[in-house]
Amino acid sequence: MPLPWLRPEHAAVAGPFEPPELEPHLRAAGIERTVLVQAVGSDDDTDYMLEHAARHDSIGGVVAWAALASPARAAARLHELAAEPKLRGVRHQIHDEEDEHWILQPSVLESLALVEERGLILELSVVWPRHLGDVPTLAERFPDLTIVVDHLGKPPLDEDLGAWADALRRAAAQPNVAAKISGLNTATSRPDWSADDLRPALEVALDAFGPERLIWGSDWPVALLNGDYERVWSESRRAVEALAPDALDEVFGGTVRRLYRLTD
Repeated sequence: MPLPWLRPEHAAVAGPFEPPELEPHLRAAGIERTVLVQAVGSDDDTDYMLEHAARHDSIGGVVAWAALASPARAAARLHELAAEPKLRGVRHQIHDEEDEHWILQPSVLESLALVEERGLILELSVVWPRHLGDVPTLAERFPDLTIVVDHLGKPPLDEDLGAWADALRRAAAQPNVAAKISGLNTATSRPDWSADDLRPALEVALDAFGPERLIWGSDWPVALLNGDYERVWSESRRAVEALAPDALDEVFGGTVRRLYRLTD
């Protein structure tokens, strides 16, 4: 399916990527279930993911797209998707919107009330500093909505982390906010990145959220822009183990099983 955000610099991820290509990576890492997350604002993309989820046991959940800016359309779509046993959440690529506070529009907030009502997760493709400050506002407005900040809000790994860390801690102060340790390899320009490059951001995240609100994610296939699945998996584990070895089980399995209701 064509992705409108693809540019020449994304050539490594321009082709089709489907479960048979992912499953060897899952087996190598000892992962039994994964979660598919939308990559384009399209009902067709959601249907495509759900079709794969129905055929592959390795897919434990799907985070779909819904037209949040249109409450009537969002309501109809969420009603339709309620029959899908692997639906776990909703995401809109807010980082592609010109309005950095798109998620706080009245129409979007009306739709988010429906997401909360249905017990779905809201994933946010947060990019610091444009969006992270809106997370506490959303969390306070929808206290029963679980919000997952993707990619730790894209910390500026090649720069000073102070302002990002303050913003992440404010988000983490809300008990219904969790975060993904994902996409960090594309948050640095270093092609030779390693666990040492990830560790400063992970130290902040572990302190702010604790392992019970942190989820490792591969960001595959986007991870191929600066690494690969195995390297992201192994270097992320090395970084967490160096900081909090007792957190490994939660960060690399326990939290996602609980929040996304994945079955073994």
